[in-house]
Amino acid sequence: MAEIIDRISELPVHIIHAILGRACKYGLKEEAQICVLSKTWKSIWGGRPDVIIFQSNFHNKSLENFVQFVDDSLQPHVEQNLRIETLRLMDLYSPELVSHMDRWIELATKHNVRFLEIGISWSGSLYYTIPDAIYSAAKTLTKLSLYKCNFEINHNSTTNKLQKLIATCPLIRDLKLSGCRGLQNNLYVSGLVNLENLELRACEKLHKVEIRAPKLRKFLHVGSPLHKHRKTHEPESLPCTIDILDGYNTLKYLHLEDSTMTDQEFEYQLCKLTALEVLILKGCYVMKNINVVSEKLKRFSLWDWGNVEKVNMMLAPNLKMFDFEGIKMPFSISTMDPCKLERANLRFYLMPELRNSYIFGDVETSWCNNMQDFVRKFDYSKGLIFVIICEKNNSILIYEDPREILVPPTRELKLHIEIPSMCLESFAYNLIRNLHPKIVSIVPCTESKILQVFRETTKESRMKQYKQSKRLNEVSIQKGAVDNHEDNGRKSCMYSWLKSTSLIERITTFTFKWEKKVVTQD
Repeated sequence: MAEIIDRISELPVHIIHAILGRACKYGLKEEAQICVLSKTWKSIWGGRPDVIIFQSNFHNKSLENFVQFVDDSLQPHVEQNLRIETLRLMDLYSPELVSHMDRWIELATKHNVRFLEIGISWSGSLYYTIPDAIYSAAKTLTKLSLYKCNFEINHNSTTNKLQKLIATCPLIRDLKLSGCRGLQNNLYVSGLVNLENLELRACEKLHKVEIRAPKLRKFLHVGSPLHKHRKTHEPESLPCTIDILDGYNTLKYLHLEDSTMTDQEFEYQLCKLTALEVLILKGCYVMKNINVVSEKLKRFSLWDWGNVEKVNMMLAPNLKMFDFEGIKMPFSISTMDPCKLERANLRFYLMPELRNSYIFGDVETSWCNNMQDFVRKFDYSKGLIFVIICEKNNSILIYEDPREILVPPTRELKLHIEIPSMCLESFAYNLIRNLHPKIVSIVPCTESKILQVFRETTKESRMKQYKQSKRLNEVSIQKGAVDNHEDNGRKSCMYSWLKSTSLIERITTFTFKWEKKVVTQD
């Protein structure tokens, strides 16, 4: 009988560690499966440098089982004196874990942890207080990510824990704080000469952030909105001043969300950031008129904007990607030249109180003209495809031929213009699978590729069973527009509009019938 050779066990240890690292959410089931793969993998698994554990994987297990699993995962490092490169304890929903977490963090610091992440999912106002043992990682800690942790000063100390942490751990390159409290109004980030990424999300009572980080490449700040109904009213956010005092020549990515920064404050900060390539502004309702001067900027995104009056791209010669989501259209070809853009995502929505009373076509002529002028200005010779999505009608209009672009007269639209980064087959497949449209109308060019691709993709889509809520039951193809009747039986507004345009002669329409999949319990 031929000898069975275990080739898997002959792989270098670092490669096996990399394979194990692909499985991000470790649990009892995954451990059992990996341990039977080969003779060697069980011991390698036990001594893996990256310990990543999600309590949510133990929802049907007792707390004792979870604690034992974490203890067992860390024990080989104690017995063999192995380094713990990474300790990530995520989705922790049991407050009873506090004493165990203190112990696990202390153990990780003793074993030279580099990356520590704590994710708390406790309900209500419960927070986890970071133990003093974390200061022991001063010479090794390079990445720290904390969610719903408490830095408040206790009666035994007068020093802010976060400020002490920043002063104690100078090697940190990546610092992320989400939903934390006890930052004591003002946060001064200085002394972290290696800091490249700083993310602050909805941290309580944070009034000022001052940053001195000469190597900073990415900064993300999400304010604390005081009003929960974002789309009903413009929320008031907790005022927070942001001052970037260093890293002008290195910062490439800036994301501000729910910020109270004014137009003047924003322009003052932006003009200093000479290396900026990505700028994302979301829900910054205080800003009304945005002027952008940034020679290296490649991507500019404006999400969730209700009241911005004007966006003026005064100087952005390298801009390639533009995203916008809002009520108004604050840009035009006079304030932004789209001819160099390679991708654009535009979404327009109505205020909630107007959605039920809004009538398709009830839109100013100037709005339609501005929109059509803007989308026609793109350089379609690059291979750009223009997709219009009407969510209310569950229909899609695709322009492969840009000679005559018409935009439906409605304020509820998604417009997507891009050079497909993937093959056309994947582009069509993803549109069908992700959006589940009732109708896809295509305006093809003379030698259409996308028309043929859709024909082939719809055949494949019927054969494939998606792991989603709907199954594609039937597809029909015909020339001209096809009506997908609204719930009241009347002809859809989208259909009526298409019938009134010159596009009707050139359109090919795909009609999709979907059925809900019945989910069976095992």
